[in-house]
Amino acid sequence: MGLLVFTYKTVIDAPIEAVWTFFSTAENLAKITSFPRVTILSNPETLEGNTIQMKLHFAGLYVNWTSKITYVHAPNCFIDQGVKLPFPITEWSHTHSFIENGSRTIMEDIVMFNAHVTSFVMRPILIAMFQGRELAIKQEFK
Repeated sequence: MGLLVFTYKTVIDAPIEAVWTFFSTAENLAKITSFPRVTILSNPETLEGNTIQMKLHFAGLYVNWTSKITYVHAPNCFIDQGVKLPFPITEWSHTHSFIENGSRTIMEDIVMFNAHVTSFVMRPILIAMFQGRELAIKQEFK
């Protein structure tokens, strides 16, 4: 299909240090992701070289996902690269960027991926997932 790119921005009412601390563990990824539900099965730390194993829950079905943290530049950015991905995804690289904006933080997610289905199918799934995360993040930093 070719590499596809999806971006999503979230403005968080918290300083960059607090946002970085929150995203320094994949346990909080599980906390803010309701679709699909996520269970972390390994060391959750956002450390360069760390491999994070997850189980994704889809209405009674379970699939495994393994990502490796390939780059960390605290408190501004980290990248996770898909190692073992569920169908239909064949490639996944997710850059998490954090930009200080006064007492707020702008978080930008850039996902580069390849899949066995078109962006017409994947885009609504990613939008739903990131919108759900945005709502949970805003609740977390009230």
